[in-house]
Amino acid sequence: MNQECCKRLIPIEWEQKEIVWRDKPFYHDRYWSFLNVPIDFGRKIIRGLERIREAGLFSEQMVLSKGDGLWGGEMLIPISQRTDRFKTELVTGRFLTKLFEGHYGDMRRWIKETKKYAAEKGFKAKEFIFFYATCPKCAKKYGDKVQVVVFARVE
Repeated sequence: MNQECCKRLIPIEWEQKEIVWRDKPFYHDRYWSFLNVPIDFGRKIIRGLERIREAGLFSEQMVLSKGDGLWGGEMLIPISQRTDRFKTELVTGRFLTKLFEGHYGDMRRWIKETKKYAAEKGFKAKEFIFFYATCPKCAKKYGDKVQVVVFARVE
């Protein structure tokens, strides 16, 4: 396992931040899941990163996930600029973030806590996007705990 595969996030950089994106470009792909458990997510990440690097558009090491049901979701990887070489999505919005560490089974609690945080700041959370910062192999290295940043799109 590569030592640099999944570096631990620094909490002060991700916890309770407000991020505003205006037409931020992302590589876009869909993945399959079974009862909200991604099936081909890892393969899609590898393919996406290869395509981004080949195009010379690598921006930052972050893969976002927007689950849209029990059977699939959308994957977003930031790119440095728009392109016609592959499917992209421009994201605009204000987001509040919360950083969590634990197990994927804690996701409902994490969403609930993020909604509460948004309400405390005077916002209503409209959508959630997830930055899974720890791959399954690295989770084992870190005691079976993953780091997840929950982005709440707020209004």
